Amino acid sequence: MRHKFLYLLAVIGPLLTASAYCASTPASGSTLAQLPALSPQPRETLVDEAIAGILTRYHYGNQPLDKALSEQVFKHYLQNLDPNRSYFLQSDIDGFASYRDNLDDAIRDGNLKPAFVIYNVYQQRVQQRIRYALELLDHEPDFKINEDYIYDRDKAPWATSTAELDDIWRKRVKNDAIGLLLAGKTWKQAAEVLRKRYQNFDYHARQIAPEDVFDLFMNSYTLSLDPHTNYFSPDQSQEFQIQMSLKLQGIGAALISEGEYTKVAQVIPGGPAARSKELHPDDRITGVAQGDKSDMVDVVGWRLDDVVQLIRGPKNSVVRLQILPAGAAPGSPEKTIRLVRDTVKLEAEAAHKSVITVKRGTRSYKIGVVNIPAFYSDFEGRLEGEKNYTSTTRDVRKLLQELEAEHVDGVVIDLRNNGGGALDEATKLTGLFIPHGPVVQIRDNNGDVEVDDDNDSGIVYTGPLVVLVNRFTASASEIFAAAIQDYHRGLVVGSTTYGKGTVQRLIDLNRFVPGNQDAGQLKLTVDKFYRVNGASTQRKGVTPDIVLPSTIDPKEFGEETQDDALPWDQIPSADYTPLHLGLVTKLPTLLQFHEARIDHNPGWALFLKGIQQLEAERSDKSVPLLLSEREKLQFARDHEKLDLANAWRRLKGLPPAKSLADAYKTTGNDKPGKIDGNAAADGDSDVNALIPDVLLRETAEITVDMVVMDIGSMPSLPAAAAGN
Repeated sequence: MRHKFLYLLAVIGPLLTASAYCASTPASGSTLAQLPALSPQPRETLVDEAIAGILTRYHYGNQPLDKALSEQVFKHYLQNLDPNRSYFLQSDIDGFASYRDNLDDAIRDGNLKPAFVIYNVYQQRVQQRIRYALELLDHEPDFKINEDYIYDRDKAPWATSTAELDDIWRKRVKNDAIGLLLAGKTWKQAAEVLRKRYQNFDYHARQIAPEDVFDLFMNSYTLSLDPHTNYFSPDQSQEFQIQMSLKLQGIGAALISEGEYTKVAQVIPGGPAARSKELHPDDRITGVAQGDKSDMVDVVGWRLDDVVQLIRGPKNSVVRLQILPAGAAPGSPEKTIRLVRDTVKLEAEAAHKSVITVKRGTRSYKIGVVNIPAFYSDFEGRLEGEKNYTSTTRDVRKLLQELEAEHVDGVVIDLRNNGGGALDEATKLTGLFIPHGPVVQIRDNNGDVEVDDDNDSGIVYTGPLVVLVNRFTASASEIFAAAIQDYHRGLVVGSTTYGKGTVQRLIDLNRFVPGNQDAGQLKLTVDKFYRVNGASTQRKGVTPDIVLPSTIDPKEFGEETQDDALPWDQIPSADYTPLHLGLVTKLPTLLQFHEARIDHNPGWALFLKGIQQLEAERSDKSVPLLLSEREKLQFARDHEKLDLANAWRRLKGLPPAKSLADAYKTTGNDKPGKIDGNAAADGDSDVNALIPDVLLRETAEITVDMVVMDIGSMPSLPAAAAGN
């Protein structure tokens, strides 16, 4: 069996290469000197040719480097440079038209001139926009004009004139100022903050080197093949190794650069951010402060690597992050979170268990919950013969045995936010619940299929089983959920999973590029996953048997939302035998019980109301620039959130709060009642002490339904060998 370590979004390109953080910034009022044009370096031609050769021969999609791909590269490059269409003019795009169908020849020949021509125009446009934004700060805007700012412009047409761009930027600066005014600053203070922000943006733009442009262009090429194929420069290669080793002393989050913002791509299990439950995917980091007393440094417009350097620091030191929450419009209220840096290591948050008690009439049922944040394995320890090497399967086996000793009536495997990990661990974990048989099929770019089997005929747990998933359940965790579903061994409950059904391999480019300079690495998609029933998990993921609502927006997250994601397809099924436990025939009855229960559950109704509030905010693509209207909008949203928080407080027997700041406090004078269920864990709730995990609670109820209906249990079979 091949050991593939599959991590969803561990690092996402294109990332700009690292440079040492420099604390100095331009002085207030300084003029912007013209930036010199950048040009490619000779070695980059060799790296370009090596990447093109490898991708053409070995990428899973077998897509030729032709005119059609050239158009995709062109589109990605412009999108990566100007994702919100706020810099280029339509005339610029027209001027680049000759490159649209010729980038394939340029890449094949190592000709990087087109990439640098486009970038140098972009660089000029950025300078013009910064200069204009700074000029606007010399005069206070009229906040009594009734107009809107459309902040989501990724699908808008390119501006046709400088005057049109000026109007876009006038509204942007005005919106930035309103956000600061609503935070309590005066116009003079807001102007000073924005002046420093735009000057910082200019300063960091000046640090861009030719290798940064090369990285950006190469990743525009790789991402045109699929979203998980990336080029890593020498500096990025080092960063990737740090991310994959999960031994970084920091906050435990993978970050990407999107426009002027540093955005959270993934919160890594076991790190300070994951433990705090306050930082979430798609959150934007707008400020960083060291310790508890230092001033917040505005990082909007900064290079990604410089923001990373600010966030990193010694173990046990404090870093404060200013966050613009996911989905919130620019200028919306920001929040500050406090994190204590720590060594981020996956094994720090191993699988763990809990027990939920569910009452039905006069009887109480005990449901065991095994939470698996990732599929981890100490490959080196196993190869060296360590007796107690770290392993998801070993840990879960022990937890299941402990739950059996506690006489639980059923088990829930909680895979929410599990982004994947070691594939062989997912295969072996499946073996704890099924007899011997295939678990996953893997096809390479030649069409050859390999089947990974569970080779142990014993079963550790034979009782009713439910797998709880959400949109961030991905990769190897989708394989486990799919196998349990295909074998009819248990139910899958939750929301449709991410849909990452591909396998990547790292290739050292130094093997292909002559010379002593480091050429970096290529992360290449080489294989594709298929369920035992023959269906791919790519794009479609795993559809639950019983669908639960989620706070995660499926239109924003998931493989199918990624540009140029490989398609879904199907191969012949593997030779496996479903276990025929009556789950399919009894599923309509289970659904009826579930729907009747949630219709009368006040906590469920509040959970849905919270989702509706989130969706209302996400649906907005513009914000009012009339200050009085903006104040009303913020007041209305804060009032809605306070009403919802107080509804939760009433449900728990707590007194109402007068402000949002106090609404989620459930200690001290509040004298809270017993919190029913575990903390919320669906990816975007930082009010865990107040809001119970209604999804997990309902999943436990569904498991009890299976127990009562006497479905889901298997006949006694030999236990699996303890040393697996």
